[in-house]
Amino acid sequence: MRRLLSTLALRCSSCSQPLPTPLPACNKCDSISPIPPSATFHDIFALPARPNPFVVDKVLLKRRFRQAQAVCHPDSWASKGQHKQDIAQSLSSRLNEAYNTLVNPLRRAEYILEQNGLPILESDQLDDLEFITDIMQVREGIDEAEDAEALALIVEANAVKMDDTVRELERAVGAQKWPAVKDAAVRLKYLEGIAAAGKQKEEEMGEE
Repeated sequence: MRRLLSTLALRCSSCSQPLPTPLPACNKCDSISPIPPSATFHDIFALPARPNPFVVDKVLLKRRFRQAQAVCHPDSWASKGQHKQDIAQSLSSRLNEAYNTLVNPLRRAEYILEQNGLPILESDQLDDLEFITDIMQVREGIDEAEDAEALALIVEANAVKMDDTVRELERAVGAQKWPAVKDAAVRLKYLEGIAAAGKQKEEEMGEE
C-alpha cells in the first residue's frame, strides 16, 4: 500500500457535482461507473491507509458501508436501464467484498499482505512446533469437554490469544515487517479454527 492518494474522484465526472460517497455513482444526474481496478478497499470507504492500513475505525467503516450501499443498491437503479443496474450490482458486490475484508482482522491482514506481494497460500504452514502442539491440545480439549463451563474456559483463553495476535499484527503492519505479519496471520488463522470448533461444540451441547 504505497499510494497516498485515492484513485476515486470526489465529484461526478458527468455533472461535476460532489458525490455522496467515494463510489462513482451520482444521484444528481443518474451517472454510474465501475470502480477503477486500481482503487483499494480503503479507497472505497475513504479510510486512511497511512500510517497503518491495519488500523480501521469499525464504526466509521460500518456507517460508510451503509451510506455506499444506499447509493449503489441495484434496486435503486432498476428504473435507469439494465446497463446501469448491472453496474450497480457490480459496485454492490465489490462493496460487500471490501467491507467483509476490512471488518475482519484476519481477512484484513491477508488483504494487506497481498497488496504488498506476500499473499498467504493454502500450503503455508508454521514452523513453530510449540504453537502447533498447543493448538492440537486445545482442539482435543474442546472435543473432550463434558460441560459448558469447561468449554467456556477454553474458548475464553483462545479469545485472549486471538486478541493478542491481532495487536501483534497491528504492530507488525505498522512497522512494515511483512514476514512477521504473515507469520502472525497464519497463527490467527489457526486460532480462528479453534474458535469455530468451540462454537460448534457449544451448539452440539445445546442440542443435547
